[in-house]
Amino acid sequence: MTDAVRGPRLLIVEDEPPLAQAMARMLRSRGFEADIANSGAEARERFGSVDYALVLLDIRLPDESGYGLLSELHKKQPSPAVVMISGVDDPELGKAAVEHGAYGYFVKPVGATEVYLAAVNALRRRSLEMEYRSNLERLEAMVAERSDQMARAAALQAGMLPPSPLKGQNFEVAAHFTPAREISGDFYDWHQPNPRFIAVTLGDVMGKGLPAAILMATVRAALRGSARLEDMEEGVRRAAKVMATALEVNHAYVTLFHAVYDSDTGDLHYIDAGHGYTRLLRGATGQDLLLERSAPIGLFPDSNFAVGTVHLDPGDTMVVFSDGLIELRPDLATKDVHLPYDARRAANVQDMVDILAQGSRSRELADDVTVLALRRL
Repeated sequence: MTDAVRGPRLLIVEDEPPLAQAMARMLRSRGFEADIANSGAEARERFGSVDYALVLLDIRLPDESGYGLLSELHKKQPSPAVVMISGVDDPELGKAAVEHGAYGYFVKPVGATEVYLAAVNALRRRSLEMEYRSNLERLEAMVAERSDQMARAAALQAGMLPPSPLKGQNFEVAAHFTPAREISGDFYDWHQPNPRFIAVTLGDVMGKGLPAAILMATVRAALRGSARLEDMEEGVRRAAKVMATALEVNHAYVTLFHAVYDSDTGDLHYIDAGHGYTRLLRGATGQDLLLERSAPIGLFPDSNFAVGTVHLDPGDTMVVFSDGLIELRPDLATKDVHLPYDARRAANVQDMVDILAQGSRSRELADDVTVLALRRL
């Protein structure tokens, strides 16, 4: 027969030549290619040159035990299916054969039909196992590739965040950021159109993972692109328009706190688009809330974004955080309760945000934790 029509190739390892020949004739008549080895040494020689799909293996060979051959066969890649054949009807030998990886254990004399069905079933099982291993390897490769891609995406996202802290003209700003997953829907940002002004932003995109991270990048870019507009409300409106399609397609919205601080006057102009987690610390003891609120971006079409204004005296600090901090510290959920004593008396704003987010990097988070603080010096 040609290579295209040959059946599976198997090896019969049997020290009784008449029995080996009889099994070989029967299997060849049913489409198999069958070779014969009458000893362990002869079988090893054939293993070295041929990759067999199936081995019918006698346990008691003239020069060694079939168990030794069985162990070696399982080290081959791909390993053949092995069916053990013994002249001893011993349940313990059969159990040991299966435990060592044999697909079956048969006691001589073995009928032709029994041998044929044993061969067919063993080959079918081997085919399924090889398919499973192949699928598993592909899946593991896909997971490894995805993990690598996610790690790169996380590094890219982290690189988009400005380094913290920043000390400017009569002010300092800092942030703490811990994502719940590799990549995040939270973000913070700041930049200075000129040394006198600094724009600060904290946003939270509804959702987690890659879609939220892509939307986060869109929000950040849109706000930066509109930062030069003198009218803050118009700038956020234009940014919302840029994001509208992406938010609609993903059925998402963004809560946002965006502010511009004038370091000469101490005035802070802000837009709170559905965010709400903001405190204005007056020195070390007082605390005010920022009351001007608007709807989240993407929740309603053509939303108006109200601009609020507050004044920071030297030593005052504006603190804003994402709702992930509420899950980490439920005590911060009540707005009229002052921020913790140790955070309020922190030597600088970086220490303040780190104290507020303490524990976020040592536990499994349900949501991203982001905190931003700006202090007038």
